[in-house]
Amino acid sequence: ALQQQFIQRSVTKRYIALIEGVPSKDEGDISLPLRVDLDDRPKQLVCYEHGKHAETHWQVYQRQGLRTLVYLYPKTGRTHQLRMHCAHHDGLHMPIVGDDLYGVATNRLHLHAQYLSLNHPVNGKEMVFEIKADFE
Repeated sequence: ALQQQFIQRSVTKRYIALIEGVPSKDEGDISLPLRVDLDDRPKQLVCYEHGKHAETHWQVYQRQGLRTLVYLYPKTGRTHQLRMHCAHHDGLHMPIVGDDLYGVATNRLHLHAQYLSLNHPVNGKEMVFEIKADFE
């Protein structure tokens, strides 16, 4: 029952990330097809011919000088989707702070699974899990 909720995309997931830069808009959608970079694993790349559909909604949470805290709502669950959608020039073009694959490495990747909402597999009641990131 839990797996079906993920397959049917009825689970609500929210991540928070600290990105390098300040978006000009307050929110938007990114849709870039992704596949593994066969010459540079585990990196992913955007490929309109062989990539799998990947979609993310983003929303500014807080601007902090030259960096921004954003909420990321993945509609699909591809490998490195949020990292690529933030870093790629056709996405936000602002890598996540500490992203050693698509940005500049620091002490850690500033990406945090902050919120998860799903229905209990037996009684159907909504279950919500939320924890604040240590970099907010």
